[in-house]
Amino acid sequence: MRILFIGNSATYVHDIPETLASLATSAGFPTESERIVKGGWCLSQHAVEGSRARAEIEKGYDLVVLQDNGNCVSSDEKRSACISSCEILASKAIESGAKLAYYVRPPYGYEAFGRSPVEQCRAFDELFTDIASKNGAVCVYVNRAFEYAIENTDIRLWGDDNAHTSDEGAYLAVCVHFATIFGKSATLLDENEIENARSLQEIADKIVFGG
Repeated sequence: MRILFIGNSATYVHDIPETLASLATSAGFPTESERIVKGGWCLSQHAVEGSRARAEIEKGYDLVVLQDNGNCVSSDEKRSACISSCEILASKAIESGAKLAYYVRPPYGYEAFGRSPVEQCRAFDELFTDIASKNGAVCVYVNRAFEYAIENTDIRLWGDDNAHTSDEGAYLAVCVHFATIFGKSATLLDENEIENARSLQEIADKIVFGG
């Protein structure tokens, strides 16, 4: 499985692409990852003609995973830009023969754009579920896993900046990616010396497979 991730620091903090590839490979699912990421960037910046992201997609991957800036739900203008850029990048991915997934990102650990973290999760959900339904993509609902963890656990999901994930939050994101992409339980993954790893695996399974 060759996976290309396109996004920003929500993808590269704790190196979610490489962590997923390493843990999936160790679990018996050989995986290679590449990433095109830049701090603070929106998908609209990756989608412009001649961008590195568009050029990389053309090299050919099994799966392209797109992740947008948290401000994609901050205004109608930002939502429209997100939808348009997703259409552009989705078209490139489909032309290349890749499948497509949206990394529905975690919220910030504080109120942003007038929304609490849980409200951010639900806004991301609404936006990307609608986008995915129009181009046959899969959603990697990391946001739903965070919403569940926020409401049902006291696991520390964010780092010191309260914006990017902690080790545990990143591991949860990796577990949701694994379960979604491979259709297998996240409990197959090595716990990677992560505190509360089994609980995080089980949350990922609950979100992806129900129950």
